[in-house]
Amino acid sequence: MLIDKTSPPIIQIFVGFLVLSAIFILAHDVSSAYKIPLLVIFIALVGMPHGALDVMMIARLVRLSETKKDSVLNINFSNRFRLCGFYLLYTSVAGFAFGFWLLFPSAALILFLLMAVAHFRHDWQGFGGGLMQMSLSALVVTGPACFHADAIAGYFRALFLSDEAISIIIISMQSVALSAVLLALYAPKNLSFSRLLTFTIVLISAYSLDPLLFFIAYFCSLHSLLHTLSIKNEFDLSWEKLMYWVVPPMMFTLLLMGLAYVLVPFQSVDAQWLRIIFIGLFALTVPHMSLTLYFQRVIRR
Repeated sequence: MLIDKTSPPIIQIFVGFLVLSAIFILAHDVSSAYKIPLLVIFIALVGMPHGALDVMMIARLVRLSETKKDSVLNINFSNRFRLCGFYLLYTSVAGFAFGFWLLFPSAALILFLLMAVAHFRHDWQGFGGGLMQMSLSALVVTGPACFHADAIAGYFRALFLSDEAISIIIISMQSVALSAVLLALYAPKNLSFSRLLTFTIVLISAYSLDPLLFFIAYFCSLHSLLHTLSIKNEFDLSWEKLMYWVVPPMMFTLLLMGLAYVLVPFQSVDAQWLRIIFIGLFALTVPHMSLTLYFQRVIRR
């Protein structure tokens, strides 16, 4: 049985990935024609909130630095300076990362792919050993390059990469994907039927879907939902309180996206949105991952 009460969290919500992938496959013509609008909508409504929850981790860290109490509420006036300092640092790192991509797009993309593999690995905690988790994470990030190299090359060009760099990166992604499959197959202690089935489903989705649609299915219906539920449980929040924390930073991020849309060199509407989404994700992932790692280290003390 693929899903049961003892399954790790990602398997318990894996049905969302299955359903969204199936919808995209069944409505192939429509989903392919509107993949950019779908990307923007899903990122805004589902993907962005999970990053917006960083404000809660920042608030918890500020509170712990002052009182060591387990609460994110009722931040006193003296702590507001620390809070502003965290926000300023977070925003500065994001701005630096955004500028880094514009100056060194190839290096930034390679770094982004590596960060994605490392970050998505945590989605699969409890799903086999570390090797199995890393293999699945690597397959999610690089698998589409095995089936849709031309489409990915087009997306990378829109992100300011040269043809030479694109060729090297895509070949590297294909090699990593193949290695991920082989590592999983040669890890017999970790390879159960459910894990093999999960691997197969991810491969079928990567093969059947346009890379952008595959990204939407995984990032929005699985990764973002998993992180959101994790934060909700960590802070013991109701859905109403969760929205209270999420909406303000979401609005601020949307404002920054609009500003970036105007400032980034324009090619076409689709290319512009592609740039804003993925360069923006890179810019936000750098401080997001750094904050998450620091938060986990502090909480475990």
